[in-house]
Amino acid sequence: MPKAISYIRFSSSRQSTGTSRQRQQEAVTRWLVQHPDYSPSDLSFADLGKSGYHGEHIKLGGGWAKLLIAVEAGHIQSGDVVLVEAMDRTGRLPPLDMIDIIRPVLKAGVAIITLDDGNKFDEESLNGSQIYLLVAKIQAAHGYSKALSERTKASYEIRREKARRGEKIKRFAVAWLTTDGQLKQHLVPYVEQVFDLYISGVGKNAIANRLRESGVPELALLSGPTIDAWLQNKTAVGYWNDIPGVYPPVVTPEIFLQAQKRRQDLKTSPRSRTSKNFLVGLVKCGVCGANLIIHNKDGKPNNMRCLTHHRLKDAGCSNKETIPYQVVHHLYLSSAPLWIDRALKVIQLTDNDKRKLNLNAERETLSAAIDRLVKLTLMGHSDELETQYKLATERRSAIDTELDILNRKIDNDIESKSTSIFEGYESTLEYDRLAFHDPVQLSALLKQAGYSITLQPGRELHLAESNVPWIYAGVARKGNSTLGYRIQDGKLEYTISPAIPEVVNVRLNDNKRDGELTHMMERSYKHVKSPTPLNSTGKRSTKGMAVEKFESADAAMQSLMSVVDPDTNK
Repeated sequence: MPKAISYIRFSSSRQSTGTSRQRQQEAVTRWLVQHPDYSPSDLSFADLGKSGYHGEHIKLGGGWAKLLIAVEAGHIQSGDVVLVEAMDRTGRLPPLDMIDIIRPVLKAGVAIITLDDGNKFDEESLNGSQIYLLVAKIQAAHGYSKALSERTKASYEIRREKARRGEKIKRFAVAWLTTDGQLKQHLVPYVEQVFDLYISGVGKNAIANRLRESGVPELALLSGPTIDAWLQNKTAVGYWNDIPGVYPPVVTPEIFLQAQKRRQDLKTSPRSRTSKNFLVGLVKCGVCGANLIIHNKDGKPNNMRCLTHHRLKDAGCSNKETIPYQVVHHLYLSSAPLWIDRALKVIQLTDNDKRKLNLNAERETLSAAIDRLVKLTLMGHSDELETQYKLATERRSAIDTELDILNRKIDNDIESKSTSIFEGYESTLEYDRLAFHDPVQLSALLKQAGYSITLQPGRELHLAESNVPWIYAGVARKGNSTLGYRIQDGKLEYTISPAIPEVVNVRLNDNKRDGELTHMMERSYKHVKSPTPLNSTGKRSTKGMAVEKFESADAAMQSLMSVVDPDTNK
């Protein structure tokens, strides 16, 4: 029994969300029902989103190219038929080119059936008057596409000229613009959020997931590739193609350049994912470099261990250490705020940083232009090319000189006006604000700043840029219950409570007289035993340190204030 082979094609990827594919497939099914003397072939071919006018379907990997290979190999045999919705599905090339890509099918004794009108084209029928119908169909298909292409080009040139004159132009707009080029104000904060999160270090898929959860209809189908397209689209800074100032910008040029810089940096960086838990990715195994993973117990974080050793045991990594989550979290809460200023510099640029960012972007453009000019010059001498080359190299040299000066210049920090009795309290406040509102962004910022905790054998926890490890010394028990976890920090050993502090909303303490102390107590692990000094061998001394106990935060604040010089706050 002869076989029927289907071929489906549409030109634009936008049609993939429409009915074109379904319509063509349904037409094939109807024909097979009406012609039981043909059986459906296991072979089928498709070109989804490929232009028949530009011949994309006959290039290597194209569906029609594969069909021709199948005919030549004998997988499609004489008497079989190829089903297409209409002749223009086989292509919209010039008539002679179309004959070339249809002839191999017909010469093999295979017919082409157009389902829109039921015509059958084979070698025998084309020896008669039907050849004129085939040529007419081919000419009509090519003529339509050619006219459409010319109208599109003319429209493009008209819009380009309007853009140069500063006039608004209509377009198939990006998500945050109307077709008239006006901002959709309700989407602007989300576009800004995309750039801020990406610069902070949050992944594109994680950003898409977050925006989909916003409930905004236009963002319901957002994906990682769409986020990537937004980040590269210069419409975000007001461009239409290479013409600036055509549309209202949604981000500053510096933010856009920061996003491009991060995209470039990621091309040479190990691939990573954004975790929902803020500690994952910040805590690493000191032996194999893998992340430490969190194990939960009764729905709460319980301990952390090397991911590689957990999966492959000693065959993957020899680091068998398992550390209570509270110990790692305590070290994180104590040290991460000290890195917050460095982390925020990733997204809070100084004037010096902004200038360097713009100069580096201009330098990249100039370098690409110089490379092109060199290649053109090699093809033949030209005074104009020489002049352009000289101007470009002189400008690049001037940029290099200015960058050298800017790299030597240190931005003057604003003198601290802190009145807090706690050293670095402003950094702790900023850290806790981010931790409360967006812990994922905070974690991503810290990663970019270089913050990390590394677990080494011997229960040693090493902070980045620190030579003194914290050592987990074991569990402190009272009977069968866990009293706390013993930690050695330099010359002291102390025991922290197993109760994990809640994330603090610092605004709740703004108007309290003892707000700073209350905030610091709420965010910290409680010490359940007095700190004990360690002797020269690292063992606990028998002489403990007395710790004064207060009945309330107010009493503790009064005690602290009693030793503060009111004139210096020291």
